[in-house]
Amino acid sequence: MTDPHDRPTAAAAVRGLDPLVSLSMCVHAGPGVYALLLGAGMSRDAGVPTGWEIVSDLVRRAAVAQGADEELAAADPEGWWARHGDGGPLGYSGLLEALGDTPAARHKLLRGYFEPGEEGLRRPGAAHHAVARLMARGWVRVVLTTNFDRLTEQALAAAGVQPQVVHGPDSLRGMTPLAHARATVVKLHGDLTDLEARNTEHELREYPAAWAGLVDQVLDEYGLIVCGWSAQWDHALSACFERRATRRYPFFWAASHGVHGRAAELVARHGAVVVRGLTAKEFFPGLLDRVEALDRLTEPAPTRELSVARLKRALPDPVRRIALHELVDAEATRVVERLSDGDRYPPGARPAEPEAYRELLARYRSDCDTLLHLLAVGAFHDEAEAHTAVWVRALQRLLNVPGDSAGPRLYPALLALCAAGGAAALAGRDELFGRLLLEPVLADPAAAEPRPAVLALRPEDVLGGDGALNALLDRPYPPGLVHTAHSTWLRGRLREVLAEPAADSDRAVSDAFDRAEYLMALVRADRSETPAPLGEFTLADRWDGTGRLRVAARVQARFSEGWPMLRSGAFDGDLQRAHTAAAVVDVLCAEEAARREPLR
Repeated sequence: MTDPHDRPTAAAAVRGLDPLVSLSMCVHAGPGVYALLLGAGMSRDAGVPTGWEIVSDLVRRAAVAQGADEELAAADPEGWWARHGDGGPLGYSGLLEALGDTPAARHKLLRGYFEPGEEGLRRPGAAHHAVARLMARGWVRVVLTTNFDRLTEQALAAAGVQPQVVHGPDSLRGMTPLAHARATVVKLHGDLTDLEARNTEHELREYPAAWAGLVDQVLDEYGLIVCGWSAQWDHALSACFERRATRRYPFFWAASHGVHGRAAELVARHGAVVVRGLTAKEFFPGLLDRVEALDRLTEPAPTRELSVARLKRALPDPVRRIALHELVDAEATRVVERLSDGDRYPPGARPAEPEAYRELLARYRSDCDTLLHLLAVGAFHDEAEAHTAVWVRALQRLLNVPGDSAGPRLYPALLALCAAGGAAALAGRDELFGRLLLEPVLADPAAAEPRPAVLALRPEDVLGGDGALNALLDRPYPPGLVHTAHSTWLRGRLREVLAEPAADSDRAVSDAFDRAEYLMALVRADRSETPAPLGEFTLADRWDGTGRLRVAARVQARFSEGWPMLRSGAFDGDLQRAHTAAAVVDVLCAEEAARREPLR
């Protein structure tokens, strides 16, 4: 027979609907409508002990202070208390009253259990950070907590939110109304530093009128999500629930092992929906994931300008690290979804007609425009290279778009490599450039092993022979000079992308492309790959009066054991291999220049 306390959950199960799905939809549909009530279970995974664990440890300490055997007291705290205590049953409330006869004394006894400890203990956990994210996005604005610790406040600070914290009747004076505050944390039993914190059953039996009024207001005006609260000892808080005759919004109760005793009575009284089987560190991240998924579903894609502006704000701010990653990852997801659309990009060979080929390449370029700008701005402005994994991951995802392992399908990935690599070259970030070349890999079933981006994205393999692109250029090259067509085409498509980090300087953009193409040629030569086509950096105006390529001289001047390119894994970290590759490329460049000279 079904327990009447489980009626809401049972009904949901019959409908086949996970209560967490219903809750996430309610939270998403009503930003700010739901408040949280967090109990001791919220902080358990973050290293804060439960009430019974505190009791056991206090008994052990009391036994040691009395000269008893510490291990025996720890093994049987109830037995030791029965023999040496005040005659009453061992419990959190009774023990505290026996050990400290004033709130201040009890505060001293308890403080060490809640302050930050070593080895990451008593620091915000996954549940706290998920709650902070819900509040930072405005889905939740009010938190009631029975906990003394400051883990919720610390997680909010890390998320860039400074909450209004209310921890006693005296702090109600001057409080910003709940509806007007971005985030409010109400500490029902007091704060870690509050000498009047409520701990004992007697202290928790009744709230001051103004304090009870605030709780009544929350229970009346907000939907409620309860997690980690047993309701066993908090008589005053339970009384607030009992006074609540009606409810405006649904009431959800997360309980990893179900609800029992007083909690079960409150669930039945208010028809709460019970979410079972999830601890706080599972419940809140799961709720956050679902609400954010719903938000992505309904949120229109941001404009390129807005996305770039968000990226610039997030780059120097460590608190916005997650937001930055989500911004770039979300745009990469949108691009991959477009590229995977079989109607938009039917499988098949490269169009033979020049205009059809031009239209296909223009469509690819348009579909990844925002992502290209994000990669270029990010690679250029990421001074500490704290987000390298984000740029590398975006390129890896473009390499993994389903379809042929070569040809136009890889054109967006080639554009992304040139955009991010060009920006890295522009900023002089050789280690980032090397990682962009080598870490993303193409798993080609036809190849013996995965190929890094620098080898998988050779322009002639992706775009076809020089002649196919030369026909599309505004100013085609004369016969014999078409080997530069790939370089000219890519530079033309990415000039606008690099204009912002290059401060709109054509010379700076050209120099960045020269540097990027030369470095790619070095890495390909080191991997025994043909460096050609060598690109515009070999044209006649790129040579100095001594017969040397200017870009070769600039790059080779940086060769040293501390060269950042070596740290990226290029040349397997061997400086001599870099010199060998440079010698090969320089000979090829000289041969190319000599071949072109009669054609000028």
